[in-house]
Amino acid sequence: MALTLQPLAHPDQLDLLAEEARRQGYRMLDRLQQEWREGTNRFDREGECVLIAVGEDRIVGVCGLNRDPYCSLKDIGRVRRLYVASGVRRRGVGRLLVEAIQQRCPGVFQQLRLRANSSAASAFYQALGFRPVEDEPDCTHVWNVSA
Repeated sequence: MALTLQPLAHPDQLDLLAEEARRQGYRMLDRLQQEWREGTNRFDREGECVLIAVGEDRIVGVCGLNRDPYCSLKDIGRVRRLYVASGVRRRGVGRLLVEAIQQRCPGVFQQLRLRANSSAASAFYQALGFRPVEDEPDCTHVWNVSA
């Protein structure tokens, strides 16, 4: 499948993907849409973005990059709201999205942090160079940005 990545223009673009995620018990896209609509997080501060993966004329994945809201340092980023449509998982969509986020970090962030909620997610992020951390309530993995 040929994929293109582009910035999310409006939260309504995620309606179908959010519906699928919700059916699978995931609420991260509902939160992304709600926070965007409320204006509490539009991924619009310096260095932030939300990327969507488009394939076969539909959105098949999404991933955001924020300044880490759990950290007081300005140069710490956070991978947020990664979701890939179930029909295209294990085809490189998530990897493409996270690597695009990682490429945006030099010059803005020194480190990326995230919280993985399963062993499969943990293995996925470790394959992308994130290392597990312990004793951090709001973070399970970090990736140090090289200049």
